[in-house]
Amino acid sequence: MFSSTSFALNLSTELDWGRIVRTPLDPGVWALLEPAAQQNHAPQLCWVGNELLACVWMAGGKEGTAGMGIYLSLLAAASGSWTPPQLISQDPERSEQNPLLFVAGGQLHLIHTAQRSRALDEPFRESGSSFSMQWTAQLRQQSLPVATLDAADPTSWGPEAWSRTTDLIAEPAFCRHPPLQRPDGRWLLPIYRSLETGGAFGHDHSQVLLIEANGVGAAPQLFAVPESTGRVHGSIVPAADGLSLLQFFRSRLADRIYRSTSELDGEQWSAPQPIQLPNNNSSIQALRLTSGRLAMIYNRFCFDPDPGAPQAWGKANWPSTRWPLSIALSDDDGQTWPWIRDIDMGYGFCGTANWSLNGQLAYPSILEGQPGELHIAYSWAGRAAIRYLSLQEVEILGFVPA
Repeated sequence: MFSSTSFALNLSTELDWGRIVRTPLDPGVWALLEPAAQQNHAPQLCWVGNELLACVWMAGGKEGTAGMGIYLSLLAAASGSWTPPQLISQDPERSEQNPLLFVAGGQLHLIHTAQRSRALDEPFRESGSSFSMQWTAQLRQQSLPVATLDAADPTSWGPEAWSRTTDLIAEPAFCRHPPLQRPDGRWLLPIYRSLETGGAFGHDHSQVLLIEANGVGAAPQLFAVPESTGRVHGSIVPAADGLSLLQFFRSRLADRIYRSTSELDGEQWSAPQPIQLPNNNSSIQALRLTSGRLAMIYNRFCFDPDPGAPQAWGKANWPSTRWPLSIALSDDDGQTWPWIRDIDMGYGFCGTANWSLNGQLAYPSILEGQPGELHIAYSWAGRAAIRYLSLQEVEILGFVPA
């Protein structure tokens, strides 16, 4: 008997890091960005202009250790490939995490966290705290002029091109998603607070930080999200009526995605309430599309709450299942989600005993480019690399709207 592997056409030899490719068995076009370190996690996408897409992520040996830094890669129009990544953060003594980009005042702004780090062999469990000291994290900001940025010239966006980093606010805080611009030009940045007493981060709670129109945090103004203990990673989008805002949250209980509402100024938020979509205590992101629909990218897995024995907030559940990666669409501001498509199932291993074999798919970022064209990045194969994917809204709907 023969083995078909002996004469198979090996297309893997044609795959280069960063190269945009199309394959017949998957929707859209995609690329694997060149890994910057052993772990590559928490990407965020940002349009720098109509001709340039940027992706930042954290990379290093282990989350919470020194040397975890922020890396940047660029995809220029018609280039066909993402650039090799460059380290752009500036504090090698801290664990630099959860980066985001946005353009304001002619500058490309980077905001990320920088927390005190532990050595891998440092004892910590006896203290009752977690390895990752998120409660020590500072929100840091740096910028560079958009006009000088040239994807073909790495020096124009490398480490020396950026301003010196500054602390955005004095108190420790964490971030995940980019800010949304208000009608008055200022920006609403969702943040959250981690407390050492929270143990497994179950006491984390959310706020919104107001940033000046030029992208710089002046005298900080903070707006509370009431009853938000355990609801973090806020993602703010306009409501369909254009007269209010929605904010969606990850849940530390790994039960559901939660939603809060506010007026356009983003200064008073309702207490978050669960929606239909599941959440596995991992990051999600919402996006208002040109079509008017609301898109949500998330892991379609959760622990179903037990009505007879509800868990108190301040607890945290940590299912290791971070797959499948899915996109859901809603035409009623998230009340219902009639269109859902799994876009990555991992390696297909099933069952809780096999979770380590499946390669987690996590912390997705989603943008719209041309109307109906979605651009996505996420941690792929257990943080082995960042995967980029571009597909059409109609590939989630399953039909072409009339």
